[in-house]
Parts: sequence; structure tokens; C-alpha cells
Amino acid sequence: MKVLILGPSGSGKTYISSQLRKQGINAIDADKIENLSSWYDGAGNKVAYKEDADEEFLNNHSFLWDRNFLKDYLSKNPDVYMFGVSGNIFDMLDLFDKVYFLKVNPEIQKERLTHESRENPMGSTDYQRENALRWGKGLEQKAKTLGIKFIDATLSLKEILYEIQS
Repeated sequence: MKVLILGPSGSGKTYISSQLRKQGINAIDADKIENLSSWYDGAGNKVAYKEDADEEFLNNHSFLWDRNFLKDYLSKNPDVYMFGVSGNIFDMLDLFDKVYFLKVNPEIQKERLTHESRENPMGSTDYQRENALRWGKGLEQKAKTLGIKFIDATLSLKEILYEIQS
């Protein structure tokens, strides 16, 4: 079964996927799948992400998944828990058997974005954190509109695993 768990930056996608992998579960952080995602400018050209990306960069570029690449990846990995998000995530839902949304409140999200263990550079500046909070709110509203099942991102790993396996 192909399961997508999406959520905003700081919801715990990377942490949960790594912990599930340690338990022998085929869970993957989509950010670690080479060639799945890239940043694009308004003309559709791939661009490099700047770790100190400012308002100008974030307002004029999109982080997108390559649908054909994802389709091929999923055909080779029919049983996978994929954790990730992109600007076109809602165009990918039909490729998965189940979809969940990791809901995190803004205070915890902000804490997680600044945690020293965080590997993802998104959220390293004040503007990036504020942008991530705004973007996360929009993701949440769209997920709610689409009837995607929500999972509380503050649950224990065991509880989250139970939710996505039931």
C-alpha cells in the first residue's frame, strides 16, 4: 500500500520517517529522494535553493515534485510510507492509496523549526519560519477541504504508526 503523510515544515515528517525506518518499516522522507523535487522560478526553470532564502526568493519560486518521477518511484516501491510536502502536493494524491495530514499547532511548529537537531534548512531565518507557518495554515485548510484524515503531530511514534496502519 502506498501511503502519503503530508504536513507543514516542522510537523515531524523527517523525524517520524527516520524512526519508522529504524523499526524496519519502508518509510521515506520525500526530501531524501533524489530527483523527486526541485525549486523552480516563475518561468519553470530549476533553480538552486538558497539556505538563507528571503522573501523575494520564497515569493517568486516554488518547491515542486516531479509527478512522472514520483509515479515511477511508486511503481518500484508499492509498499511505502512517504512523508513529504511540496507546492503541488495536492496534484499527487491520486497516486497514493491513503493520505494523512500531520497537524501541528503553530507554537510547536515554530519550536521544531528552530530545534538544533533539525536537518532541513527551511526555517533557518525569521522570515522562513513565518512563511512556513502561513504556508502550513493554507495546507491545513486545503487538506480539510479535501477530507484528508488528520493526525495530531504531537502523538507518540507508536500512536502515529497505529493511525497510519489502521
